[in-house]
Amino acid sequence: MPPPEDAPRQASAMAKRVPKYARVAAAVQGLIADGTLRPGQPAPSGAALSRVTGYSTLTCRRALRVLIADGVLTPGPSRNARPRVAGPPQQQAARDLATASRALSAGLATRRRSYGLTQPELALLLDVSVTTIGHAETGRLWQSRQFWEHADAILSADGDLLRLHDAFGEASAATAANDQAAAETISGDETASAGEASETASAGETLSTGEAGSADETAGAAAPGQPAEADTAAPEAVPVPGGSPQASGAVEQATGPVSATPSPVSAAPPAGQPREPAVDHTERTPAARVPPRPAYVMIMWGDGTMTTVHPPEAPAPESNLAGTPLPDETPPR
Repeated sequence: MPPPEDAPRQASAMAKRVPKYARVAAAVQGLIADGTLRPGQPAPSGAALSRVTGYSTLTCRRALRVLIADGVLTPGPSRNARPRVAGPPQQQAARDLATASRALSAGLATRRRSYGLTQPELALLLDVSVTTIGHAETGRLWQSRQFWEHADAILSADGDLLRLHDAFGEASAATAANDQAAAETISGDETASAGEASETASAGETLSTGEAGSADETAGAAAPGQPAEADTAAPEAVPVPGGSPQASGAVEQATGPVSATPSPVSAAPPAGQPREPAVDHTERTPAARVPPRPAYVMIMWGDGTMTTVHPPEAPAPESNLAGTPLPDETPPR
């Protein structure tokens, strides 16, 4: 059944019935759904949403407040900070720490404004930098207790800032303890998993070793009706007169059997005859070679001229380079 002709107009009318702030909130939720905004990242400000959507800044800020109330966004660390995309559900200690941090930062900023001071003026009174004041009012609370004591005294807070600071310190300690316990639990689980994996690997190696031993025993055993294989150990070497020790038994190489008759060269001469001098087949070291010399050397001067220099002739190979006369030469008198 085809849709009625006035369906587009009805859809347009229904879209117009949706409040503007709801449309802006839906647009922000779409950015979170498609991964453009991830947990922990700051959401667009009201002014940025106004420039994108074309709606007023007040309408866009209302949309952000609705998202904070729905739990999609979380408040920033200070009043003027942008809200952030909510992450996984936090533990109670983490929520308490965030609440204490916002209370302390907002308390300092409120006291300063009620006292009629700007951040540079308060920094001058506390003898700190303006950056320190800005960090304290935006949730970056690294300042010491002495700083908060001095600020409490100057702003006449009657101990309110110190109480907020102490609450923030307790929340920080509780969060640190929870984080340490969680880290120990994860470490214990990883150690147990590693132990189980090691035991499994050891069992596998033992099983593989047993199977390999069984295979070796099976291969080494002689089959029924087949003679056992001969021992493959090397035969004992026995000395042969006039020659090198030979192995007892039938010793064969790739070319055939080896004769036990000693060679004429290594055989001992008969009694009463002189022994022939042994021939030294050791390769002698060749005489030191004279390194090659260049035929000539060309020198190019700065003015562009070139000079060719011929080195002296090399000495004859028979001459002694060290200057010592050869045996057949007569030293000069």
